[in-house]
Amino acid sequence: MASINELKSGWQYRISYKKRDGTFGTLSKNNFKRKKDCILAAAEIEKKLKDGHDLEQGDRLFHECFREWYEIFRKGKKSKANDGDIRRAVEFAEEKFPFIKFKDLNRKMYQNALNEYAETHSTSSVKKHHTYMRTFIMDAIEDGVITKNPTYKVIAKGKVESKEEDLKYLNYQDSQSLIVELTKDLKYRYISRYIILFALTSGCRFSEIMGITWDSVDFKNKKVRINKSWDYAEGDFGELKNKASKRTLRIDDKTMEILKSLKSEQQKVALASGLRNENNLVFVNNKFHLVTNNAVNKTLKGICKKILVTEITCHHLRHTHASILLFKKCNIKYISRRLGHGDIVTTLQTYSHIIDEMEQMESEVVNDTMSSLFKVM
Repeated sequence: MASINELKSGWQYRISYKKRDGTFGTLSKNNFKRKKDCILAAAEIEKKLKDGHDLEQGDRLFHECFREWYEIFRKGKKSKANDGDIRRAVEFAEEKFPFIKFKDLNRKMYQNALNEYAETHSTSSVKKHHTYMRTFIMDAIEDGVITKNPTYKVIAKGKVESKEEDLKYLNYQDSQSLIVELTKDLKYRYISRYIILFALTSGCRFSEIMGITWDSVDFKNKKVRINKSWDYAEGDFGELKNKASKRTLRIDDKTMEILKSLKSEQQKVALASGLRNENNLVFVNNKFHLVTNNAVNKTLKGICKKILVTEITCHHLRHTHASILLFKKCNIKYISRRLGHGDIVTTLQTYSHIIDEMEQMESEVVNDTMSSLFKVM
């Protein structure tokens, strides 16, 4: 039962209750102008306690509770990439809500924080932070920490175009020109050229390419297993983006010949220098070190500029690979599996405008085909 007291500053309620760990605690609030308001507020708190709400958590800082949730319930449960996404959302909360108690966080504060972040970030980045904060908040509501949802009908939309939304690619002829230029001077010391070539002919993600080891290359059957990535932050092998990313790819004859030549060159360097390829990685330089994505992109852009084609990055080679297969009328389901997409919907969404262009071409084919039926008349 709450005790109601009149103080100089106004009315106060004080409630003693039993905590979840069996000990007793006290909740109080002052400065009510009217006794009636104080009694009503105390009754509401007592009801929440009776319903099992953890009101002590609500008095803690929002970002502290968020980090605790991450450490207990999410960290290490999925991939390192997922851990990184949630950790960055926690760091966002620490920056935007440094002194806000969980129970005091409201929709206006939350939306303003997202709006400010959206000014310099893409929609996908804003949505990631919002998704993980909202998941945590919904868990807290289920636990009775808070009763109102500060993320209700909040809009998460960025104002900067996402790199992932930038679907640049080379056409078939420009891709041929790129391969011609790459193979003109394909020497082991220029490992970036090998990476570019493999990215174009395989459609693999950069992290997947850098994680390929020689035991994953099947020269006899001309296949490469994609079963791990390289995590630059950890300096070690990492997990793939999703379950579908684990796949075995058929690689064309010429690319396999180039890989075989690369392996031979590596073995010669190892014998001559006494250096070792510690992780048995395929795409390392002549000192058996990995090169960065920035280094590869710099090489690629330089070559594109030289041969007068659209300047692209290594990630755009993946789009180029997919677009070539689409234009060559490869089955969309096969392309989706080859790219390691989580589902075919991702492929359809990513390459929708290419597919739309193909549909326009196909409509002409249908028209010509149907028209040809009347030639017998």
